[in-house]
Order: sequence, then structure tokens, then C-alpha cells
Amino acid sequence: MKTHILLPIFFVFLLSSCIDSDSDEALDLTAPSISANAGESSILPKQFYTVTNTTNEVPLSFMVEDESGIREIKIESHSGFDGHTHKSFLTKNSRFKLFRLNKLFTTEEIGNQKKFVHSTTEGSNIYLDERNSEINADDLILAGPYHFSIQATDIEGNQTRYQDNSIYHTTLFIQRPYAPQVEIQNLNATDQPISGRIYRNLDAADSSDIIFLWIYIEEGTETNSEAEGTILKEWIWGNSNWPHQFRPDSGIALPNTQELVLEELFEKDTEFYTSLDGNTLVIWAEDTNGNITVHQINN
Repeated sequence: MKTHILLPIFFVFLLSSCIDSDSDEALDLTAPSISANAGESSILPKQFYTVTNTTNEVPLSFMVEDESGIREIKIESHSGFDGHTHKSFLTKNSRFKLFRLNKLFTTEEIGNQKKFVHSTTEGSNIYLDERNSEINADDLILAGPYHFSIQATDIEGNQTRYQDNSIYHTTLFIQRPYAPQVEIQNLNATDQPISGRIYRNLDAADSSDIIFLWIYIEEGTETNSEAEGTILKEWIWGNSNWPHQFRPDSGIALPNTQELVLEELFEKDTEFYTSLDGNTLVIWAEDTNGNITVHQINN
């Protein structure tokens, strides 16, 4: 009988020892942190970074830290042409391709498992030309808005998430010379009218007619002036190739497919200037090939 009594006591002692041992080291339930490098004011690319007509690279600079250790870091970019629905569209010109980026840093590449630093040194940026192995010599990248993110997972399996903004995410605006062009000479709500134009660049061999124009005025958020805000007023012309979750896909007929003069579009629209004061003007112009130029101006 003594042996039967001692066995349960032994297992209780063993269990309590395991609990005490686990309590000495708190479980890591926190995802890695993603931040700007020392000396940088922000993670690169910055919020709503614009890749201009003459630029073929996107700066990439960030730092990831985790107390337990970093298991992997993922850099990803995909089309934002249709909001977040990600429906497919086959361009009439097969040379045009959507830009996609999927880059993974694993433990072997990370080195210091608790702190990974990626800076804008030669060879480490995001390239839109022959330096990118996924882009063929004859490919033309579709101009437009692309969603971009930096994600990380630690050795305990904790992942950064969109829900708590621990994932770094923004939108890149890739502009190309063969996409619709936007020129603004004057934009002042109290000094009417607006002055500028949206036009097809006939000097670019692969340009095509403008088929869709979406212009809207956006109010920024109080907590983050760089985040997407609320659309106060919008105007739509033509028909879009890209179904979009946040707007109708067609509007009134375009007055011209080669050039649109902003003074003429808003000549008698007093509500345009009233809504514009203190807010952001966004011009979204699309051509036949599916290229989109997004131009943002703060007022």
C-alpha cells in the first residue's frame, strides 16, 4: 500500500516542478516589430510612394527586431487596381504585365536573429527593369497603384498582422511615360479655377487612348495624415477595365480621349472648390491598355 501512495505524490511533485520551471521564462506572445532604420525618418518606401516616369527602382529600408528571434521576413507587392478585390484583367496588349513582388528572408539570410537591418545599398532596392529577374526585356509594367507590405514571423510562430498594424503596408504609385499623364499648374480652392490637364503622351510609343477618369476629393484621418481618408465628393467619366469595390465602374461620356482640360471639367462646379479646401485631390486616369496614373495633390 505504501508504494501505491508514493507514486501519486511523485507525479504531483514532478508536475509542480514543470510548472515552476515554465514560469521562470515568460512565453513570447509578441510579434516582431518593424520600424525605420537608424537615421531614417520612416520605413522605405514611404507611405504612398510615387515611382516617377524616369525612375526604375523603389528604395527599400527597414529594421525588424524580436526578443526570441526572427524566423522569416516577407516583402510582398501586388496590384491594387481594383481596390482589394484582386479580380483579373487581361490587357489587350500582351506586352503589359502586372508587377508582382515576393521576396522571403529566412533564418540563413537574417544572420542576427534578434535584429535584422535592411538598407538602401546598391543591389538591395526593388527594381522595375532588367535588374529584376522576374521582368523580361520586352515586358512593360502596368502603371498604377500597387499594395506593398513587409511582414515578419518569429521563432515562436508569432506573426505581424494587418488587424493591429504590426504589418507595414502602404500603396506604391508606379507611373510610366506610356500611361496617362497629369499636369497641374494651379490648385487653390480660393483662387479659382484649377489649372492643368490629363493627356495621352504621344511621344511614348506604347501609349493608348484615355478611357476612364475618376477624380475625387479626400479628407484625411486625424490619427494618420498619410492614411487613406474619406471620399467627400467624386466625379467619374468613361468606362474602366478594372472593377472596383469603392466606386462605380462607369460614368458620363469622356469629352476627349486624348486630352482633358481640368478648367473645362470644373468650370461651373462650385461644389468642387468648396470640397477641395484643406483636403486632398486625387486624379485617377486609365488608358485602353489598363495603365492607371494616380496623382495626389494636397490643398
